[in-house]
Amino acid sequence: MLYEKFSDWYSIHYKSLMVIPLIVFIISASVFYMNYSKTGEFFKKDIDLSGGTVVTVYTTSYEPGLKEYFALKDWALREIKAYDSGDLIAVAIEVGPESTEEEVVGEVNQTFPGLEYDVKSVGPAMGESFMKGATLSVILSFLLMGLILAVIFRKFIVAFTVILSGFLNVFEAAVFMTVFGVKLAPHTIGALLMLMGWSVDSEVLFDNKILKNSEGDPKKRAMVAMKTAMTMSAAIFASLSALFFLSTSSLIKDIALVMMLGAVFDIINTWFQSLSMVLWYAEANQ
Repeated sequence: MLYEKFSDWYSIHYKSLMVIPLIVFIISASVFYMNYSKTGEFFKKDIDLSGGTVVTVYTTSYEPGLKEYFALKDWALREIKAYDSGDLIAVAIEVGPESTEEEVVGEVNQTFPGLEYDVKSVGPAMGESFMKGATLSVILSFLLMGLILAVIFRKFIVAFTVILSGFLNVFEAAVFMTVFGVKLAPHTIGALLMLMGWSVDSEVLFDNKILKNSEGDPKKRAMVAMKTAMTMSAAIFASLSALFFLSTSSLIKDIALVMMLGAVFDIINTWFQSLSMVLWYAEANQ
C-alpha cells in the first residue's frame, strides 16, 4: 500500500526531485571549501598519506589528560583495543612530518618510561606518491566504469549518469567523513572505491529494466527496479550499522561509517538523480 502510493507520487514528481541531489552537492561543496579555508587542505590525511611518525606503545592504561597534552603539541593519541574484550592493549601517538622521529621517540620515552613500543615513519615524498596513485586509481575507475556500461548499453546517458552518480557518492561521503573526524587513509580510500561499485549495481539494475526492456510503461519498470534495489540497500545499511556499533576496531568503524554515508548518498544520487534522468530520457525517446 505504502509502496504503491510512493510509486504514484514519484512518477508525478520525478523531474522536480532532481533538485534534492543538487542541494546536497552544494552543501557538500560548501563543507569542502570550509575545510580548505580552515586547515589549508581539503581532507585531513592519515600518516600514510601525509607522512609522519606513529609510535605504538603497549600499555593497558595512560594518565588522564594525556590526550589534551599531546593535542597542544598538535599530536594525536589513539587508543587500540582488543577485538574480543574491548580492553585497552596499546596507544598510538600520531605525529605529522613537522616533527622528527627522534623528537617523538624522546617524548614517548619520557611519558611511558620502560614500556615497549614500535616506531613507524613515512616520509612526505612517500605519502605524496601514495596519494597520487590513489587519485589516479579513482579517476581510472570512473572512466572505465562509464566506458564499459556505455559499450554494453550503447547509450551516452548511461555512461554519464554512472560517472556522475559515482563521483557524487564518493565526493559527498569523503567530505562528510571529515565532519565525523575520519581521516583520508588507505582503508578509507578502499571504502570509497567500494562505493563506486555499489552505485553501479543499482544503475545497471534500472538501466536494464528501463532501456533494455521496451515493453510497458517505463515508470512502472523503474519502480520495480527501485523496490529491489532499496531492499538491497536497507539490508546492507543494517549490516554496516551493526558493524559500526559492535566493532571495537577504529579501522573497521571508519570503513563502516564511510560505507554508511555512501549508502545514504547513493539513495539520493541514484534514485533522485540518475533514475530521474534515465526515465526522462526513456519517455522522451518512446
